[in-house]
Amino acid sequence: MNKIAIRIIAFIAIVAVIIFLVFPDIFSSEEKQQVSSEPVVASTKITIDAKVVQYETFKNDIVLTGSLLANESVQLASEISGKIDHIYFKEGQYVKKGKLLVQTNVADLEADLQRLKYTARLNAETEKRQKQLLEKEAISKEEYDIAFTNLKTTEAEIEALQAQIDKSRIRAPFSGYIGLRYVSEGSYITPSSQIASLYNVNPIKIEFSVPSRYSGLVKEGSKITFNSEAENKDREATVYAIEPQIDPVTRTLTVRAETENPDNTLIPGQFIRINLSLENRENSILIPTTSIMPKADGHTAYVIENGMAHLKEVELGSRTANRVEILRGIENGDTVAIAGVPQLKDRAKVEIKKLEN
Repeated sequence: MNKIAIRIIAFIAIVAVIIFLVFPDIFSSEEKQQVSSEPVVASTKITIDAKVVQYETFKNDIVLTGSLLANESVQLASEISGKIDHIYFKEGQYVKKGKLLVQTNVADLEADLQRLKYTARLNAETEKRQKQLLEKEAISKEEYDIAFTNLKTTEAEIEALQAQIDKSRIRAPFSGYIGLRYVSEGSYITPSSQIASLYNVNPIKIEFSVPSRYSGLVKEGSKITFNSEAENKDREATVYAIEPQIDPVTRTLTVRAETENPDNTLIPGQFIRINLSLENRENSILIPTTSIMPKADGHTAYVIENGMAHLKEVELGSRTANRVEILRGIENGDTVAIAGVPQLKDRAKVEIKKLEN
């Protein structure tokens, strides 16, 4: 073999080694084809929590805030001006309806009243004599009418003066507790002077506002439960009055309820928390709000069947703090994904880590 042939063979061998080192895949393509021809089995499953849906009674309750009001309350004041002669009550005292609380000085009015009573007796005697003379035709009808008018005018003046005197006596318009006193005996008061307050707190009223979307569900006679900031126990009250219009500013409906308060532990002005039961629906389907995924034109949830997630369109009803009512899309007995929902896709394989019944 000549030198040229040897050089050619050596060159080809060197090129072959370089190709092998730079492009090793060329020589293993067949093996790779054999490996790649084998089927790849996907074994990844999404871990979720799920719940088996069962019919239940849906208690549609909402939590509101309100305040306590006295059953009756009034600022005691005088209808006329004058000096206080006597105060007949103590602060915090329970008084009955009609009890005399304050007496102002009306000595001048009483003196005028006494004078008019004497005049009335004289006019009454005059009218009696004039009537006898008229029957005997000793006087004219006109003379008798003058005597009669004088008598009735005096009687009317007595009634007007008696009414003024009665205004000097301030009485309790209803039974209740007297608040703090702001005047003393000897004080000169006018109709604008604040004397004290009178409260009747049994029963006691509860005032609260309901969002307008629930306005049709609140009825006279509806029951509410509430507790005050001063005690940690629930009480029950009954709705007795509803404002006939929605507040145009707050878009709420003002409602009043009342409850018994025999021990007077509930005090007007207290802040209270109210639980209002709007309606109860039998055979309702409720799922956690974590199961719901919003979309452009509605909502969806995943129902698990045979280890696979199926995307379902659902129609929602009322909501509670952490659950939502399903009106359409999920049936009794379905298994619904409640955790890990954002990772799911339609027909994804799943592994249920925790199942609630």
